Amino acid sequence: SYRNAVYDKERKLFRDSTVSMHTSLHSNMLPLFWGLVPEEAVNSVVGLIREKKLNCGVYNAYFLLKGLAKAGFHDLVYELLTGAGEHSWANMIREGATTCFEAWGKDQKWNTSLCHPWASAPISVIIEDIAGIRPGKPGWDEVIFTPHIPESLEYMCIEFETIKGKIRMEYKDGKPQIYLPDHCSLLTTSNRIF
Repeated sequence: SYRNAVYDKERKLFRDSTVSMHTSLHSNMLPLFWGLVPEEAVNSVVGLIREKKLNCGVYNAYFLLKGLAKAGFHDLVYELLTGAGEHSWANMIREGATTCFEAWGKDQKWNTSLCHPWASAPISVIIEDIAGIRPGKPGWDEVIFTPHIPESLEYMCIEFETIKGKIRMEYKDGKPQIYLPDHCSLLTTSNRIF
């Protein structure tokens, strides 16, 4: 119903409403996240996202990045994660952040919280979509490992704690390697480097 109401078949983009011809970043990133974009429109929607970048709030950045990853555009995910524009996590760091801000910068929202978890999308996106580590079953009995490491990255190391113990992934010399705790089995392996 949603797609029938706001999808513009000619432009292959989603309009903002049934009475508008405008196609915003928000009205296209969310259908991509929810899997509502028809196959023939994926490149148009991703093209709009590539043009607009992170011109959304930090909360919506999670849906934007996860939608791109689901659609297989890991190169653009990495580009947006590491971007240095006014709407970026790098901008927060430039402004002295040691945690994620509520907005991309202190002056972008008059009462910005300087410690706001809803801006922490890079944590899950880097672990799940770039390093490619996800539980295969609840409780981490099985681990899915499908890394999408950018060729430009020379070294990467991620370590985090699960209920089964510590999981570590290291990428060096063009090879990703995962180290699992006892009683965890590797469910899927793919060394896809983009």
